[in-house]
Amino acid sequence: MKNKINFNFQISNMAWLIIKFLFTGIILDTKGQSSPSYSTARNGKMFQIFQFPRNQMPRIDGDKSDWDLVPKSYTYGTDLLNDTEDGKGTHIDPKDLDVKVKIGWVKGLNRIYFLYEAYDDFWDFERFNPEGYLNDIFELVVDGDMSGGPFIQNPLYDPSKVKWQPQSPSYIENHFNFSGVHAQNYHIFTPPVNNAWVLVWGNQPWISEFPRANQAYSYNFKHGESGTLILEGWITPYDYAPNEGPQRAVESELKENKVIGLSWSILDFDGGEREGHVNLSHNTKMVSNASYLCSFQLMPLEKEFLEPIKAAWTFKVIDEENGKVAFKDESIGSIEKWKWDFGNGETSTEQNPIHSFKEKGVRKVITLEVEGPKGSSKRTRYWEVMIR
Repeated sequence: MKNKINFNFQISNMAWLIIKFLFTGIILDTKGQSSPSYSTARNGKMFQIFQFPRNQMPRIDGDKSDWDLVPKSYTYGTDLLNDTEDGKGTHIDPKDLDVKVKIGWVKGLNRIYFLYEAYDDFWDFERFNPEGYLNDIFELVVDGDMSGGPFIQNPLYDPSKVKWQPQSPSYIENHFNFSGVHAQNYHIFTPPVNNAWVLVWGNQPWISEFPRANQAYSYNFKHGESGTLILEGWITPYDYAPNEGPQRAVESELKENKVIGLSWSILDFDGGEREGHVNLSHNTKMVSNASYLCSFQLMPLEKEFLEPIKAAWTFKVIDEENGKVAFKDESIGSIEKWKWDFGNGETSTEQNPIHSFKEKGVRKVITLEVEGPKGSSKRTRYWEVMIR
């Protein structure tokens, strides 16, 4: 009987994915325009994610000084938040709660870095609740491929059968097969409770473990006292994060100018019932429905971190039988001239040439030299282009 339930659920899950792509796609029709608009929270407002240079990525140790190089324009404060559940609206008293958030990434790593700096007049972290609440929480939600739609409760289920309590068979099946699979929700305790730093709302607790995530805190207060907390860390977004573990998971590929879904909320407790649920999306549906997240763009390096001129290139073997390889220039700076040396006596001055190697082999040495107003630069790849 259990196998039948799983089979039916998988069919329903596939049907839901088809429905989602057909009717609730995030990216709207752009009618040929180069810049798409996004049907996301805050009327599609675009936020930005700072790109750290590879030699200046933050060390996760609770010291925020690594983030000093991030321009102020990447800082998102309390003024952008809205309490849409507990009645405070946008009038959040900074003497009660005041936060600053910075988001970063490093080209080549599928990690979202975060810095959370918060003042609270009452830090609540020693009360224990079996449900995981009654403590101050920074809730971070990510949808790495902008798939959108519900990601906690499958809408193909009868809502009456997947209520919070009791945990019915349908609720449990939904949790194991759907919750957190295509977008992830991290309830981050601030500070940790019983040495637990996060409650993952989903069936994949492994996403909170190193090397898929990391975190560090800095604070000097006791439960019930006021003060400032520093939290920094990283998470890995997933297009597919199953319960079984990372072996079959699919990381979200992060690259320059890509737009992802991201948002956060703060659950503020002061020793009793919750006093506030402020959030960036201005709608708490963001905690379980990725269509209510905000649009965040993975930005290129700021100009001050770019070298004046630097040769760089990639390649792809497009016809191995005939030795045909496509080369793509990815050099930095203002480039006026290109010279490719294919290591066999043949050259090209095209920016993005397609070259046919007459001889097969695995020890090819290929160099791109570029020239511009700021000088010249070379990039050689040794034994990387291979033809068989």
